Amino acid sequence: MTVTKASLNQIEEIVEKMLTYLGFKAESSVSADLNGVKIDISGTEGALLIGYHGESLTALAYILGLIIHKEIGQDINFRVDINGYLKEKDKKVSEMVMRAIEKVQTSGFPEELEDFNAYERRLAHTLVAKENLISESKGPSEHRILTIRPRKSTDEKSS
Repeated sequence: MTVTKASLNQIEEIVEKMLTYLGFKAESSVSADLNGVKIDISGTEGALLIGYHGESLTALAYILGLIIHKEIGQDINFRVDINGYLKEKDKKVSEMVMRAIEKVQTSGFPEELEDFNAYERRLAHTLVAKENLISESKGPSEHRILTIRPRKSTDEKSS
């Protein structure tokens, strides 16, 4: 989906208003790339906006999504990051997945990873595919387990 400059400006206004209504003094920037819209928020009160294990950040992103959809009239894929919290979390997830990949490549046995949200699982699947291994997620949505295993000769080879 292509996001127009007008939509980006409108999203930036929505973010600024929301931060003002919540009483937070923070800077925000909105940009777009092939993955969607990125909303970066920075400020001294970032920890309050992030919350315990990112719970406030998740809630903020959910509410922003509802408002953006209502105001712009279309679903826009976006990600909200506060003071680089998600960027750092992505780095930790990537490191964890790469350690599991190394174990699978060395031992030949599957490895399981738990407690990843949908975005983190998608990141993990992408990293695993680059290493020519197999990954799959199983279980209920809140408690899915990601399994990384070696590719067998009977598995379909990815391109």
